[in-house]
Amino acid sequence: MQEKIQRRSLLGRLSTNPVALFYIYLVVNMVPSLYFALFQPLNLLGKATVFLFPLSLYLLVFSLFKNMGRTQILLFPVLFIHAFQIVLFYLFGEDVIAVDMYLNVATTNTSEITELLGSLLPSIAFVCILYIPTIVWAILQWKRKIYAPKLFRQKALIAGVAILFGSLLISLGAKNTNRNAFAFTVDVYPINAYYNLNFAINKWKKVQAYPETSKDFTFNSTSASTKDQREIFVLIVGETSRAHNWQVYGYNRPTTPHLSQQQNTVFYQDALTQSNTTHKSVSMILSDVNATNYEEIYQRKGIAQAFKEAGFTTICLSNQSENNSFIEYFTKEADIYQTIRTTDPKTRLTVNRPDEDLIPIMMNLIEKTTGNLFIVLHSYGSHFNYKERYPLAYQKFTPDNLTAVSRRQKEQLVNTYDNSILYTDYFLSSTLQALQQVNIPSLVLYTSDHGEDLFDDDRGLFLHSSPTPSYYQLHIPFFLWFSDSFIEEHPEQYQLAQQRKKEPISTHVIFHTLLDAAEIQTPYLKREFSLVHPQFKAIPRQYLNDHDQAVPYQQMNLKEEDFEQIKKLNLKK
Repeated sequence: MQEKIQRRSLLGRLSTNPVALFYIYLVVNMVPSLYFALFQPLNLLGKATVFLFPLSLYLLVFSLFKNMGRTQILLFPVLFIHAFQIVLFYLFGEDVIAVDMYLNVATTNTSEITELLGSLLPSIAFVCILYIPTIVWAILQWKRKIYAPKLFRQKALIAGVAILFGSLLISLGAKNTNRNAFAFTVDVYPINAYYNLNFAINKWKKVQAYPETSKDFTFNSTSASTKDQREIFVLIVGETSRAHNWQVYGYNRPTTPHLSQQQNTVFYQDALTQSNTTHKSVSMILSDVNATNYEEIYQRKGIAQAFKEAGFTTICLSNQSENNSFIEYFTKEADIYQTIRTTDPKTRLTVNRPDEDLIPIMMNLIEKTTGNLFIVLHSYGSHFNYKERYPLAYQKFTPDNLTAVSRRQKEQLVNTYDNSILYTDYFLSSTLQALQQVNIPSLVLYTSDHGEDLFDDDRGLFLHSSPTPSYYQLHIPFFLWFSDSFIEEHPEQYQLAQQRKKEPISTHVIFHTLLDAAEIQTPYLKREFSLVHPQFKAIPRQYLNDHDQAVPYQQMNLKEEDFEQIKKLNLKK
């Protein structure tokens, strides 16, 4: 009892001691900067700059105004960014809040946020313990008008100015050892976080203006086919599926038993994504734009439009939520668009639907339509929470009772993920079987948008969308499937596709492979990117970084653990 009274007395004294509160405010605001200084790949002068520069800013801000409680409350948006950053430390380690993370917040629905936050309780609890008492003390100090002595604030101001100039001087010798360079907008928190926020806002504005900026675009595409036979081309876009956990790519668990036995299927061993974020990766999959010319996406239209101009009936079926992104714009350019992911009007949460529900809708539309078809199936695949992605019948790998995301529950985490891959195997093989049975020449291209980290090594990485990708986020499953009747009509395409199965490719080949296979002509078709054309040529693969710049993927600050996997699998440049 006495101990509780003493604790309350201490908290009470702190709430009325402006000098103590001054230091508390400094400490809680400096937590992310301290982490960056300790764990960022910086030389000694870089670490000093990363710590001292923000310290000088907080010293200046809190010393300039006598009511520091009010100042801290006005800095609540800053605390929110701090909290966001600390949660990302828990997920990704050393990375700052990325442009793509801000955009993910804007495009993620309530259900996805709920599923994720429920598994991040340790980091959320730490943030609450750190910042809620600070906010309470700040409110009390503001209301009670508890001011720091003027002389103390003057000394803090002088110290802030001195540290500011000192940090600027030190920064001249600062260096990020990964990039062999140093920039305040990249390396110094919170400047980098706000720089990325501004970049994200400007990018979001351009995305929202897309209907206007692209309205006059045309592919000028035409069909060069002289065949009377109806044909079907299907693009299946997977979600968060990594090649590392597919049995057909050498994984030591039977996660793809059906696809492993599938005839007429060409699995590409060395396929990489161009981005580890859904909104960028899928937008490139659904268009002719790639990492090297991504800025042109604001004026272009998608692959469905190219097929439509060539006389195809185009269909886009989705198990993803709508979010006013390029993905939605491109899929809605189709003649027929439908999403099966609806929202419960009471809870405002999305209703979870299995990917297989897309198949009967597709088959019904194939039966009702005539002429050539281009179909996009956008599945929900292995999106976290993995346990929600598969029916009970696919609960093969146990235990899968994941209660929190942590290394201690890695076994449960991997089991749930592998079960989601097992269900994806069923969904894909069922789709191929259904197309085989209609006896219409059909070609299917499947790819995942990106991979996933699952606490695979000592780095303790989880999820995707980190500014620095890992091998596990980059290496994706990618295959072409040809129906028997399609091979009869186009034997050379099947042969060429088989010859390229070990070539280093990325998702930049998708648009060109599908249009070339469908014998569509357009000035935007590059046959050297087509897996079914004799002129195909493998090129160095580019990755679209957080600021939408094309970078060779080996220069994306990959770590030793990543290069070990790349070497082990003999992946190429």
